[in-house]
Parts: sequence; C-alpha cells; structure tokens
Amino acid sequence: MPMNFFLIAAIFAAFFIFGTRLLVWLRLSGMRRAGDYPQRGKAVMADVGRLLDNNKRIWAIRCYREIHACSLRQAKVAVEALSTRR
Repeated sequence: MPMNFFLIAAIFAAFFIFGTRLLVWLRLSGMRRAGDYPQRGKAVMADVGRLLDNNKRIWAIRCYREIHACSLRQAKVAVEALSTRR
C-alpha cells in the first residue's frame, strides 16, 4: 500500500512541475508575440522599466535575470530598487 501512495505522489508531482512549466512557457510566448516581453536575447534595461511601469514586477525580475545572468535574489533586490526610484 505505501509503495502505491509514493508512486502516485511522484507522478502527481511530475505532472504538477511539468504543468506549471508549460503554463509559464505559454504565457511567456504569448507575451512575446504581443510585444509585452522582449524576444530571447534582445532584452535591455528599458524593457525592465517598461514591465515595471505595466505592473509586471515578476516578469521584470525574469527579464533582469536574462540581461545580467544573476541569481533570483540579486535580481529581486535590483528590480525593487528600480521600482522605488520610479
């Protein structure tokens, strides 16, 4: 009985992780098509500011990480500092 539970839990966790990654990818590709998020490798700091102006702080942090190749914590601190200046 316990083995079945762990197997089901592992399968559920795998689907959950795959599903959330799929949803983020779909949202990001939709934003790129609409012009709300820069194309891969084309991001600049003006894009981070534009995302902040549009109240998309999480996407601004993601964009900052793409530009500077830094950790999530570093990007969050930097974007928070940028948002307080605006």
